[in-house]
Amino acid sequence: MLLQATRLHGVPPTMLYTPGQLRRAVSITPETYRHWKKTLEPLRRASGHSPCFSAGDLVAVALIRSLTLDLGIRIGALTPIGEPLFELCNRATWPILERSKLIVDLPGARLELSPELTETLSDRPSITIPLRSIMAELREQLLAESDSREQTSLRFPPLPVGGAPAIARGGRQ
Repeated sequence: MLLQATRLHGVPPTMLYTPGQLRRAVSITPETYRHWKKTLEPLRRASGHSPCFSAGDLVAVALIRSLTLDLGIRIGALTPIGEPLFELCNRATWPILERSKLIVDLPGARLELSPELTETLSDRPSITIPLRSIMAELREQLLAESDSREQTSLRFPPLPVGGAPAIARGGRQ
């Protein structure tokens, strides 16, 4: 999964993912990705097949997937929260996100990250998304992808070739 590491001004290396890896990790089709890319500015920074998406970007797209596919919200309705969602997911660490819930106020175009066990009071309609299962699903997808690229065992064990008798006869080693 790791394609590129960057180190800028003391910032630790960051894994970057290609658009194809992003689509596989969040289980969306190329057509869905192209449609969302037209609507959401943060997805437009991808150029070709080069690695350009962070782990936080994957979380943001997984949340967008949940809002659109699971809850039936049109992608166009998410445009006002697109940029703030990507920023929020890139600021918070994965352990913090796993223990949090995202509160989405679509009419007010506001997002709030709150600890999962705190009570949320609001006088406005909002959507609450527990992040634990989304993060677990993403982790599982990323680990499955990296496992498939591991070197497989050799079909036949290594055997010594030649040895002392071959050298004595003037053969190759």
